[in-house]
Amino acid sequence: MKNLCRMLVLGVLAGLLFSGVLWAENGDRGGTIRGIFVRLVERAVGEQGYMGIVVKPFESDDHVTVLVPRQQEELGEAVRMLREGQEVRIAFVREDEQMWVKGMEAEQREVVEERPEGRRRMGIRKEVLRYEGDQERREPKRPIAHLEQMERQLKEVIAGHLEQVGRALKEVLGAHLERMEAELREHREHIERMQEELQELRAENERLRRQLRERDGPEREREVEIRIRREAEEQRESRGQEEREVQRRRVEQREIGLPDGMAGFRGVLIGRILRKLDRGFVLKVERVDKVWEDNRADNPEAAIGKELIITIRADEERGERFLHTLRTLEIDERVLVEAFHFEGERLTVVEQLQKAE
Repeated sequence: MKNLCRMLVLGVLAGLLFSGVLWAENGDRGGTIRGIFVRLVERAVGEQGYMGIVVKPFESDDHVTVLVPRQQEELGEAVRMLREGQEVRIAFVREDEQMWVKGMEAEQREVVEERPEGRRRMGIRKEVLRYEGDQERREPKRPIAHLEQMERQLKEVIAGHLEQVGRALKEVLGAHLERMEAELREHREHIERMQEELQELRAENERLRRQLRERDGPEREREVEIRIRREAEEQRESRGQEEREVQRRRVEQREIGLPDGMAGFRGVLIGRILRKLDRGFVLKVERVDKVWEDNRADNPEAAIGKELIITIRADEERGERFLHTLRTLEIDERVLVEAFHFEGERLTVVEQLQKAE
């Protein structure tokens, strides 16, 4: 009989036994699972990745995942040989809210085909392989416990540093406060001395004032009287000048009147500046350059050769510009002026005042 195909699907596997006994009874920290192998998965615990065995228990439709410790390489190699549908029995222990493989049992099937008779025989046998590992091996690290230990250590280090910093800061603040208190005492003493000196200066100042009043009283009275008399004389002189100026203007206006036939004049004149006034000038007319259509003067030519008073209105928007132009013109300079007669014995600048070409 010739053996054509012999396939070893999976042998009997053994896990980790901490107390020398393969299987443990169900309890708070461990138990046993019997069911069908589904697949292998990767599961992260903390910052480490672990291989997991997914099993469908016989008594439940839910799947259960049992993790394989990283320290047991032989167990990991045996787990990788599991095939979907195999019947397995796994002992586990609970750590860090995870189920970890403690021991495992699986079927080993051997298929034998015989020719030429065409008979086929299948044998099924079960064995239990015990793996005796290091009795003092370390269990998988507990990330949460490790973090708690690191946290405790960090707290102790921080507490120690804070205590040292607190002592040093207390010493520095104490020395700084002492210096501040000493400086405050010095400032307070300095202010008290300044106040005393200020009181002494005030008293000395008042004493000097009394002496000046007693010694210079009559002289000061005479100085005040002289100053008042001088100011009164200056005011009278100023009023006299103003009155004389007003009289002069009145005389000028009476002497320089508007020629007959010029009432209602509206046009442009060309002539020479004889003298300047406060807000105007005296123009000696050489010719009448233009006469506008709304002119009402009967005889504009009557102004030729005559002296006319030309004023600049203070309320005109262009008044300041005309005054500036007048300040730039010289006496006896030839000018062109557009002037209208509104009232009295004078004409008024309206649009143009410039040096004649």
